[in-house]
Amino acid sequence: MLFSTGFPRATATVLGINLGVAFLVGSRSAAADTLALQFGLMGFTHTGIILGAIATDRKRADERLRKLYQRVRTYNRRLERQVQERTAQLNQQMQQLQQLSHLKDDFLSTVSHELRSPMANMKVAIRMLQVSTNHEKRARYLEILQQECDRETALINDLLDLQRIEAGADITEMQSLSLQDWLPPIVNAFQERAQTGQQTLHLNLVSELPLVITDPAKLERIVTELLTNACKYTPPGGEITVCVTLTTSEIEAVTLRVRNTSVEIPEAELTRIFEKFYRIPSGDRWKQGGTGLGLALVKKLVEQLGGEIRVESRSLQTIFTIDLPAIASL
Repeated sequence: MLFSTGFPRATATVLGINLGVAFLVGSRSAAADTLALQFGLMGFTHTGIILGAIATDRKRADERLRKLYQRVRTYNRRLERQVQERTAQLNQQMQQLQQLSHLKDDFLSTVSHELRSPMANMKVAIRMLQVSTNHEKRARYLEILQQECDRETALINDLLDLQRIEAGADITEMQSLSLQDWLPPIVNAFQERAQTGQQTLHLNLVSELPLVITDPAKLERIVTELLTNACKYTPPGGEITVCVTLTTSEIEAVTLRVRNTSVEIPEAELTRIFEKFYRIPSGDRWKQGGTGLGLALVKKLVEQLGGEIRVESRSLQTIFTIDLPAIASL
């Protein structure tokens, strides 16, 4: 390898010089003198040129080694960086998995409680119905039974609906809808509940809203969930407002807002409020309960309808905003 470049060149050079000298000297001297001179000159020049070839090849070998070393260093640095990045990603994934595991544990505990609680209340109501003869009391126990059955059904539906959506098995039936005609009966159904909680419920609709293309059943589920949360977490004396406006930008859209006063969600929690299983720590001041599935389901339903949902909370009020694509003007 050492003589792969320099030595052949040196040998060719020596041979050329010897042939030239032999030709010149041979024409003027005797054969013996010519041969002696030729061998002496050959030894001298061969030694010098071989030493030069060795030095040249060694320099080239050193240069190749230097370049190879640089390549190895560059590769090692790249490999170390990739290992560090991958390690950081794995650590982050491990933290996320641990967090998800904790959330699931908390979720299972909460769901178990939420499922048992209505059943316990229903058992009590049934026993009281069996022994009570007072008509008013029996009517109240029947009302409790109905409420707890609805609560149990809602929880089961949330679990099943969320599972179907995540599995891609949920069917969306889109159709054109006029919110001016469709929305008031849904909001009015919450008036009695708001009055019972000493809350004020308003509905504001702008005139001449365009039609939206949506799944009415899914949109009703969204509005119902947001109003249920607003009624649960708005203290007595607070206000709940449902407002629908037209937003004109690159794409015309109908914007639906559900706002409740006297309640403010910490800013650090807003980024996680739509996460599955997540509930705001110490956020249930009125001990209303809940599994943390409602808003996760709302977000997925809004996305299925081609819309976008966001939340903001400041100045003792919380606002959920939903943008729905409009299809035509009335």
